[in-house]
Amino acid sequence: MATSSDTTATTSLQALSLSNNDARPFPQHLPATIIRSYEIMGVPTDCWVQLFGDQIVVGVSQLQGKVGTYCLCQVEETALDNTTRFHVSTLLGSKRDDVLLEVYARRVTEQIAALRTSRSDAMPAVLLGISLKPEGKDPKMFTEIVNILVKLYSEAVKKVAES
Repeated sequence: MATSSDTTATTSLQALSLSNNDARPFPQHLPATIIRSYEIMGVPTDCWVQLFGDQIVVGVSQLQGKVGTYCLCQVEETALDNTTRFHVSTLLGSKRDDVLLEVYARRVTEQIAALRTSRSDAMPAVLLGISLKPEGKDPKMFTEIVNILVKLYSEAVKKVAES
């Protein structure tokens, strides 16, 4: 179970505008950021979300905030046959080392896309920065990290709606 460390967690969410339930920051307030520190299965883990006008950046590091790999996940939706395709690519970091990192990117993107109220809402690309200890390959750790990142995204969107 993840617990947030209130003393080390930092939250900063700047004023944002809403269009079709899609969080889009005003250009002068880029980026909107939420950062939290957790202990997941005994491993100190930093998680963050940044909302940009054209992209969502999420991150997780179990290596004292350092990021080793960046994966980009883009969503392609076709109205003609009502299909959704996810395109994942590793932008920086080792492309051969671990496909699990791309699975993290896709799963987070799938869950964020599912939160939209309508498929007609634009789905920005999701950029995942990630560095995990070997324990990060555990299925329970995977589930916990994905849930935390989606929760942080939801929190950011909720605060945007309230501002």
